[in-house]
Amino acid sequence: MAKPEQTEQATPKRRSEARKRGQVARSPDLAGAVIFLAAVIVLHSMAPTMLGGIATAMHVAIGNAAQQDAWNVTAVWMLFVEALAHMGLVLVVVLAIAFIVGIMANLLQFGFLFTLKPLVPSFSKVNPFSGFQRLFSRQTAFNLLKQVLKLGAVAILLYATLSSHLDQLVRTGQSSTVDVVGVTGSIIFDLGWKFGVFLVIVGLLDYWFNRRQLENSLKMTKQEVKDEFRQSEGSPEAKGAVRRRQREFARRRMMAAVPRATVVVTNPTHFAVALEWDEVTMDAPVVTAKGADLVAKRIRALAVEHGVPIMENPPLARAIYDNVEIDHPVPPTLYAAVAQVIAFVYRLKRRTIA
Repeated sequence: MAKPEQTEQATPKRRSEARKRGQVARSPDLAGAVIFLAAVIVLHSMAPTMLGGIATAMHVAIGNAAQQDAWNVTAVWMLFVEALAHMGLVLVVVLAIAFIVGIMANLLQFGFLFTLKPLVPSFSKVNPFSGFQRLFSRQTAFNLLKQVLKLGAVAILLYATLSSHLDQLVRTGQSSTVDVVGVTGSIIFDLGWKFGVFLVIVGLLDYWFNRRQLENSLKMTKQEVKDEFRQSEGSPEAKGAVRRRQREFARRRMMAAVPRATVVVTNPTHFAVALEWDEVTMDAPVVTAKGADLVAKRIRALAVEHGVPIMENPPLARAIYDNVEIDHPVPPTLYAAVAQVIAFVYRLKRRTIA
């Protein structure tokens, strides 16, 4: 049962941890109901084979008993085994189908899961106070309601089935043994499949109830969600420190690229952009550094220190600063303006563009 402050849905991490502990939505009643219904259908479909096996088993048992000279425990047991062997195929098929259906019913509820956590001793399982609480819990009340519904369903279905076959039951006194067996089998199957369907419906309701109970028990408070996020993603302070270190590293790397720049274009004081151009290896000039205000001042100082030409071209500096990232080439729309700047620099250095 969720507490009033547990208003948030469970996170994937909390659901995963609960699953590892074996906390999954499941209904044993649903699996049992599906197995029961499957067994009823299989037994009905194999009824002729089963009756033939019973007849053969009785024939073998009677024949062997007539030929038996001495009786002891071993002789009786061998007669029983020989008689049962003729029904073995039916029993194997029924048990195999029940086994497969039972596995599929559980897999459809919660998938494949293997954990030993539910077997680990827990104080809450032997705590009298916890046991007293479970005794008057919603789960106990729901289970009691299920049992009452099942008893009521048995009584209603039994009455309705017998009433619908009343004429056949009355005529059994004048019917042959084969007809009596057929009528009895028909009544049993009619009652069995109806009760099986009812159990499946109850099992589905039980599964829905258990799933809802599990969802409520896994709900979290807002603080728990925040704490889990911090544990998995890191605290905002730690992430902020990482981002600061990353920015500092990027700034240092950018400043280290200023000395090899071809030219620094300025605003002249608010913006500075360093461009590198190599006519042999580059298709277009590349922005190696850029900055505003104090960073721009540092770029200009490094350019002066290492003899990199500085040109004032406010429109070009602002356009490159706004539209081009570091280590990216200038776009074709700025080729003409950048080419004029680099040509001027080359003339200052008494070089020609290759």
